[in-house]
Amino acid sequence: MESLKQIDSTKNEKEKLEISLKAFVPLLQSRRDIIESIKRETFQFGVIERQSLDVYYPNSSTGGTKPPILIFIYGGGLTSGDRVLNQPLDLVYKNCGSFFASRGILTVIPDYRLAPKAVYPEPVEDLRDAFRYVVANLGDAGDVNRVFLTGHSAGGTLLLSLLLSENPRYLENDEVKVHIKGIAPRGAGCECVSDLFPPTLVSVLHNFYEGQETTLSPLGLLKKASPEHLASLPPILIMRSEDEPPYVTNPLNAFIALFENKTGRKLEVHVGEGHCHMSAHMALNSGEGEQWGEDLAIWIKSS
Repeated sequence: MESLKQIDSTKNEKEKLEISLKAFVPLLQSRRDIIESIKRETFQFGVIERQSLDVYYPNSSTGGTKPPILIFIYGGGLTSGDRVLNQPLDLVYKNCGSFFASRGILTVIPDYRLAPKAVYPEPVEDLRDAFRYVVANLGDAGDVNRVFLTGHSAGGTLLLSLLLSENPRYLENDEVKVHIKGIAPRGAGCECVSDLFPPTLVSVLHNFYEGQETTLSPLGLLKKASPEHLASLPPILIMRSEDEPPYVTNPLNAFIALFENKTGRKLEVHVGEGHCHMSAHMALNSGEGEQWGEDLAIWIKSS
């Protein structure tokens, strides 16, 4: 856990990101052969370039049963991110896909449209279409009736938007009931709190939601969600790092409290010890700080 000890909680988020990169990228590079030994294929789920996804296939036999499927949605503040980053970060997010695939979970990492070119709900529609592509086309490789979705930061925001909205343009209740067995947002942004968010991010969110960020954020969607819709949701595992910024933890705590109050369902919350907002996904396949990923894999395979 030496790499995690380098992340000083007194630093700002940009500094923590730089420290995380310096700590984990060399570890990932040293394990390149392991990470890239997992079979990966790329597919197009839509007509534009960013409507594509990578599939990571488990190597080991599952005793004749098809493996569960995990759709991993990366973050990036809605303005950045790719399913495989450019060098020297080209093992991010390959490390995530190969980590879960090596634990017997067929893993899918989709791209989606980004702001400022994209506005709400276009990235949510991309995730809907990626999910439907998985269900329609990956049944030979994985169990399409055991699909799990996880999303980090803005990816978690989009994931919650996809599941909480009752707009029929997204997912139908039957789709969710048949195919999705759990969702696990991690460090998800649940509300745009202007006095907590950095001003540049407030501007991004305002433009992305076209001025409706209060009602279209996950917390806003939760406030107006019907009891019937909330009752139809699959099991939810809330994940966050131990050292998250207040603009993540405060709205997330409000989301948890409101969800439990409206549904009577106690949410399971997992805290990644030692991690900051950006370090957890970099740790997978590094050999350090991977426990949160192990816990998620266990949760998926036991559900």
